[in-house]
Parts: sequence; C-alpha cells; structure tokens
Amino acid sequence: MIDSYQSLSVQKVLTNLSAPSNTAPQRDATDPSFQQLLSMAMLDGGLSSGENNGGVGSLMLPLMLLLLEKILSLQATQDVTEEEKPDSPAAASLVDAASSGEAPRGDPGVPSGRPVGGVLTQGYHAHHYGLDFGIPVGTAVKSTMDGKVVYAGWNNQGYGNLVIVENGPYRTYYAHLSEIPVRMGDRVSRGDVVGLSGNTGNSTGPHLHYEIRYEMKPIDPTGQTLR
Repeated sequence: MIDSYQSLSVQKVLTNLSAPSNTAPQRDATDPSFQQLLSMAMLDGGLSSGENNGGVGSLMLPLMLLLLEKILSLQATQDVTEEEKPDSPAAASLVDAASSGEAPRGDPGVPSGRPVGGVLTQGYHAHHYGLDFGIPVGTAVKSTMDGKVVYAGWNNQGYGNLVIVENGPYRTYYAHLSEIPVRMGDRVSRGDVVGLSGNTGNSTGPHLHYEIRYEMKPIDPTGQTLR
C-alpha cells in the first residue's frame, strides 16, 4: 500500500513540475515523457485506488519519485547554466571563436591577434588563465584592442610589471614586463606598444603572459589570438 508519505512526495513533485519558471520553458503533465512516468506510477494499486493490488505501481513508485526528482534537478541546473551564458553578441562571438579557432574580425574593441611574435610555451588551462610566449627581454608588446589603460605598474600577485587595457566588458593583461611606457588613463589603439617584455614577477624565463577577461572572468584566448 502507498503510505501517506509517498502520496505527499508525489504531490510535491507534481507541484514542482507545474510551478512557473522565469528562466526556462514551462513543462507540464501533458508532456509525453512525464505523462508516461506518471501513468506507470499509478498502475494497479497506484494513487487513484490507494490500495495494493500487487501491480507495478506500488512497487515502482519510489523509483518513479527518484526519477522525477532527478529530472527536476537537471532542469534547475540547466536554468542556472542558461543564466550564466553571455548575452552580448560580441561575447558570444568571442566564445564561439575560442571554440572554433577563428578570431573575431572588424571590431577594434574586441581582442584579436597576437600581442607579440615568438613561440607559444604554455597554453590556457585550468591553472593557467592565459597564453605564454617565449621572447627575448625588451620585445615590443602590442595591445590587441582599442581601449583605456586601467593598470600600469607592479603587481604583487605574480604578474610582475603588468599592463591592463580595458574596453567595455573586455580586459587584456600583459604581464612580466621589463618596461612600461604607458600610464593609467592613457588611450591606446590595437597595435600600440604598451610594454616591453621581460622576466619580472613569478617567471622562470623571459616571456610574455597574455590574458583576455570578459566581465572580469578569464576566458580562453587561443582561438582569437593564434591565427
């Protein structure tokens, strides 16, 4: 027999399924997948009779409840993921470019191209939020977008001499510099020299560490940097 606790659990799941959502399309009991699950749970001895007639309903109800709760959990996770996706077309273009290996073109306010030549010595990964280019000390480092210099100086978090250029939601980082010819507040264009490469900060050899951030969060710059 289905006890009162199971009945309340079913009612709770059904209530959650029909509750309005501001971030995802509505689902209801008319959806074929949900309808089939609910029908299985109510067969012979299910909710409608309240009796145990030896049918699959009373045996499978706990499994159905777990399955329905799992579906709700996955739906909630999907809602959060959708909310975190960038809304800006430029951001979408940059993310698409990173995954496809193609650089966005035409908009000088979006990072594109290499800040230096040289050899890529380390790529972007979970513990390294940028690209490292092995180059001799004193190599000209060029901005990859138009923008404003919002930081120019020593950084105590391992970057050494650091320049940050900002344009809207985008920031580009140029680290381990030997010299900084720009100052905070300067306006720069794509291709302007913003520093000379070096070996300052937490660095094991002369190189440039380059990052792109969107809304303060690091993103993989590989696709739009390496052409």
